[in-house]
Parts: sequence; C-alpha cells; structure tokens
Amino acid sequence: MSDIDAVAGMYNIVDRRRRETADYQVPVGEFIAKLENHDLPQEICVVGLGDVLSGDEELRESLVDTMRQEMDYLNGQRPLPTVQFAVDGEFQNVGDSFDVEINGEFHALESVFGRQMKQREPGWLVTTFRV
Repeated sequence: MSDIDAVAGMYNIVDRRRRETADYQVPVGEFIAKLENHDLPQEICVVGLGDVLSGDEELRESLVDTMRQEMDYLNGQRPLPTVQFAVDGEFQNVGDSFDVEINGEFHALESVFGRQMKQREPGWLVTTFRV
C-alpha cells in the first residue's frame, strides 16, 4: 500500500493540492462503472468531482445511486478498498456539513456524501460508505 492520504473502508475527500492521492485515477463515470461491475482495484482515486458538484446533475444522481446500491459490496470486501475523491479546492465547515470552494464558488459535498463527513486533517475529509 502506498503512502496516500486515505483510510481504507471509507470515502476520502481530499484537496489534491494539499494531499497525496492514489496513482490509479479515474473520472467519475468510470468509477461508477467499476463500482457497478464490482471491478474496483484495492486503491483508487476518483477525479472530476468538481464538475459533478458544479452542475452535472445527472452524473451526480448516478454516482449517489450507485454508491448507495453498492454499499454492502464495498463493506464486504476484504481487505476494505481505499477510495479517494480528489478536488482542487478548500473545504469549508458549514454547520454539520462541508462545502468545497472551487474557482471562487461553494458547492455542498452533502449532495453526494451526506452529513456524516468528518474532517480528519486540513484538506482531508472522511465518511462511511453509507451515504
């Protein structure tokens, strides 16, 4: 296992400008397909989340639906997979949730990851596979 900023068995949302990411990186659409086909590598970094948050409603709905449907699959893997979502933006604590600032605009991470996110360290959030 490499020295990336991620906890196995959780979704890790990281500011790629401040954190180490996995070498194997895929766009959101490819991640959805891999998750649906139960074809995830042990360590993966999903890129393009900023585009999903800033307007691609259809892709966001597909991502969330797939993450919910495949929660048991992810939790049943041994060892648990390491999944990162990398963004180019600062995280802002908003009540009991987080937004990410991308190009001067704030986008709610809750729309994808729910309200269970916790800040592990600056530039690094974690949440369970139960979104």
